[in-house]
Amino acid sequence: MCAAPLAALAQSDGNHKDDGNVLITPIVVVEPDRQQREGYEANIDSEFFEVGFYTGILAIEDFGSATVTGYKASFHATEDFFLQANLGFSEAGLSSAETIGGDINIIANRDYEYYNLLVGYNLFPGETFVTQNLTFNSAFYLVAGAGNTTLDDDSHFTLTFGSGYRIILRDWLTVNMDFRDHSFKTEVTGENKRTHNLEFSTGLTAFF
Repeated sequence: MCAAPLAALAQSDGNHKDDGNVLITPIVVVEPDRQQREGYEANIDSEFFEVGFYTGILAIEDFGSATVTGYKASFHATEDFFLQANLGFSEAGLSSAETIGGDINIIANRDYEYYNLLVGYNLFPGETFVTQNLTFNSAFYLVAGAGNTTLDDDSHFTLTFGSGYRIILRDWLTVNMDFRDHSFKTEVTGENKRTHNLEFSTGLTAFF
């Protein structure tokens, strides 16, 4: 709307009411800023199932750190809760006793394998800002559950606790960063004790 016609209208009304001097106040119309922030905020599609793979580092207590790879599958029961199954593979290194002793072998089979079933809870859903104009939906979550670990051909009941961070790149694609503590009792070093095997991994998953 232009200011000139409004000013003329104000002058006309003023002359009708009073033949004296009329004070005209200009009217300034401010157009709103219609420019919107550009960004990409993907939402997970209505699919409930999520599958993918991961890789990272596993610190096997008494046997050093090694690469771990695995597969995961999740079922999102609600917006907050989900079930997740994991299958991981690694290889135990040399213990300190084996390193010092030379030809001593505490374990014959160094393959380290595990599987577990975890319950997850999305604790802090939010957004990740990559740039000023680019954001991704994300969530911080906690997981806990149980499973089995095989080391030196022995099976060990394992409790697993951890946390993770999920970034939704597309409606069907996410990137995950996870931390896990796989805890089980073992006598592999000659001492009956509970070990804590810490894992940090990152991976990609897809919804379907």
